[in-house]
Amino acid sequence: MNHLLNNIQGWAQNGYAGNHLMADAVSDTGAGRVVGGLGKIIGDATIAFNHSNVMLPLVTSKQAVKGAITVQFVDYTKIGSGDVSTPGDGADQTTMTSIDTAARSVTVSEHVIRTDVSDLAAMGSAEDYTGNVGAVLGNAVAAKLDDDLVTLGEAFTQTECGAGTALSLDHVFGAMRQLKAAGAPMPYNLVLSPKQVWGSKGLSGLLIDPSAGVQADNPLSQSKLANGVVGTIAGFDVYWSDQINEDVGSGGDAAGFAFSKGALGLAIGPEGLMRIETERNASFRTTEYVATGFWGEIEIHDGFGVYILSDVS
Repeated sequence: MNHLLNNIQGWAQNGYAGNHLMADAVSDTGAGRVVGGLGKIIGDATIAFNHSNVMLPLVTSKQAVKGAITVQFVDYTKIGSGDVSTPGDGADQTTMTSIDTAARSVTVSEHVIRTDVSDLAAMGSAEDYTGNVGAVLGNAVAAKLDDDLVTLGEAFTQTECGAGTALSLDHVFGAMRQLKAAGAPMPYNLVLSPKQVWGSKGLSGLLIDPSAGVQADNPLSQSKLANGVVGTIAGFDVYWSDQINEDVGSGGDAAGFAFSKGALGLAIGPEGLMRIETERNASFRTTEYVATGFWGEIEIHDGFGVYILSDVS
């Protein structure tokens, strides 16, 4: 198979995939294959992945070392002001405070999608078939990664709002209080469903309604929401994901969540996060396209997240 392996470096420092998807190598040894076509697929897949994925830069990511597929995350216990003493001048600090840790290990798995394109289908398309295939594969892998991480977020033990209850600013503040009480490190993120943001019972309605306690000329309510961008509210960076379940229980409720970056962990394969490969099957006159994601997800600290169930009917 021809392949290009996209490596992602510097996750902890940057927390953003777009600047760290790099081509290691592109080889082409098969007769009749077009190197430029493969490059187009890879480029469009990478662009689509970065545009579609929401959760990746919001969690703690670590890449497995070469020769291993298991990554370990460390959870530290909270130490408060009561553990800090004020000894007298020249006095020995005799009190020793223990810092307890818990190791969370996760193993990288493969996440694969394949499609076969016939020669006639490619020839008969007036559109950029090669680029479209890349975009479809990149979107699919990004959606799977988001779905896996969102599933963890929907399992946080701490809760705010509730079934049949419309989301309010009080609930957002309540989530903030719970994260602060748990000692969750900043920054804080709020990931909601589209209806929890833009629905009639979502945050956008609160932000453009002066009676909700927010000025109608608030920058978030006007320019940012008008441009389809979710901004910042009550100390949270707000995002939306269409992987959020909007039909919880008997229906009509959506399951978002608030969390610190230290709540969830993502283990990345030792050779990168995503690989795109093609293989020509001449006798069938088809080209096989395969995208493989290499990751494993884990909850590091349950107290650093808050499950937010709200009515979106």
